Amino acid sequence: MLYLDGVSISKVKDELKSCLQSKRVGKIFQNSTLSLSLHFGKTSLFFSCSPSLPICYINEDREENFLEENSNFLMILRKYLINAALIDIEQLGFDRILKFHFSKLNELGEMKDYFLYFEIMGKYSNIILTDSENKIVSLLKKFSLEENSLRVLFPGAEYVQPVVEEKINPLEIEKNIFEEYLKENKVSQKVEGLGKRTIEFIHSYEDLKKILNDNISPKIYFKDDVPVFAAVLNIEPKNWDSVKEYKTFSEMVNTYIKMCSLSNSYTLLKGKLVSAVEKEKKKTLKITANIEKDIVTMADHEKYKNLGDILASVLYSVKRGDKSVKAYDFYENKEIVIPLDPLLNPQGNLNKIYKKSSKMKRGLEISRERLVSFKQRISYLESVLAFIEKSSDLKGLKNIEDELTEEKILKVKSQKNKNKKKETDNYGTIIIDEKTIYFGRNNKENDFLTFKFAKKDDMWFHVKDIPGSHFIVKKEDFSQEESFIEKVALCAAFYSKAVAGDKVVVEYTEKKNLNKPKGAPLGFVTYNTAKTITVIVPKKLEL
Repeated sequence: MLYLDGVSISKVKDELKSCLQSKRVGKIFQNSTLSLSLHFGKTSLFFSCSPSLPICYINEDREENFLEENSNFLMILRKYLINAALIDIEQLGFDRILKFHFSKLNELGEMKDYFLYFEIMGKYSNIILTDSENKIVSLLKKFSLEENSLRVLFPGAEYVQPVVEEKINPLEIEKNIFEEYLKENKVSQKVEGLGKRTIEFIHSYEDLKKILNDNISPKIYFKDDVPVFAAVLNIEPKNWDSVKEYKTFSEMVNTYIKMCSLSNSYTLLKGKLVSAVEKEKKKTLKITANIEKDIVTMADHEKYKNLGDILASVLYSVKRGDKSVKAYDFYENKEIVIPLDPLLNPQGNLNKIYKKSSKMKRGLEISRERLVSFKQRISYLESVLAFIEKSSDLKGLKNIEDELTEEKILKVKSQKNKNKKKETDNYGTIIIDEKTIYFGRNNKENDFLTFKFAKKDDMWFHVKDIPGSHFIVKKEDFSQEESFIEKVALCAAFYSKAVAGDKVVVEYTEKKNLNKPKGAPLGFVTYNTAKTITVIVPKKLEL
């Protein structure tokens, strides 16, 4: 978790102020419905009102714009803040609210002040623009009176700080009063800006003063190399085994967000891809279910052929206008009644039954072929979902986005983006026993590796019956030693849809034994011969 209480934000504010004060806003972008960025030359100040991670920080990476249109809030921000200078950054007491003071020369040559409030309050986080008189000009998120009954948040209303209950400023509290609150365990209810984790490290008035006066101390704590806690105060989580210190909050938070794949662009693109693939999968499953119903119905084509044979045996007794005829069913050894079309002559009725049988037989063959194709499609979509889940960075997701666009699962991107020349790798690599092993990070790369990159004698690895990466070991690098084969198999298991701890079978064979059926989806292969090795999916790769 990224820990930010009121005291933490007071230290973050000082860092932002030293970096941005007196700089002018050059560009403003809204990266999503819940985030935006202000660009001060080459420095980008990113705001996120996401309930899971409300935060503002100097962003090292360029965030993508996933909005189809410019929002009204963005247009207003651009109108009032473009070319405005950032005069000051304040914190409202020790509340989790930052106030950005901007000043701009208007078209009449008058200096006008504007304030941008950033409220860090979970799902109620918001960005609010006010004029010099603190009247609301616009806001990112609009709440109804029922949702936010403590104050009015509409354009024209005066901005009021959300206060649930009055608390004492920690800089102003007297020693005896604070120590009384400590004894009564009432610090969080009575003192402003102290989060629960911070309070656990305060055992005296001197501890409080030390935390307030300490310089910013950005750290990320790890457990088994996984980030578990990040903070700017000298506090720590309960369970950790290593820690890394950073010079600035911005450096720490950028690292944390990359490690946890929490960047706004990453989260939005991942959601977009998962949504598109799930939608396509749902549609494909529905079609598959209908085909299976059709197969059950058309499997009766033999019944209609038999009925035609029976009708042919009594055709001499049928006359035009008859609605039915009795006949002996020599297949089932019983008397039956065959319904007829009175508008057709006897031969016409016979042809109708035989045509229906033939049509159902042809339809059955086509439906079976379609069923195979759509089941392959479902398998392909499941593999895409597995690759999306395994992608740990934005670049990997963008490659999958390109694949889905080519497969027409996603709409074609705008011409502007389409014309940009992209530098893309066609595969990932892993070093095993000083040998380079190649693997696909999506189905497009799987296809390339297996059918364009690999030579006929190269070795191919893949988890049996589970979507995942194709692994290629060059002929000259392949070793028959069981330890080497097991290491490659563990990599294949790790980069599959299988869950850590699962026991899976990994198949491996020479590339010359692989085939790709005509019309099969990306990444689909068939083979008749392969060796196998059983491994347990590792939680992390340690080769």
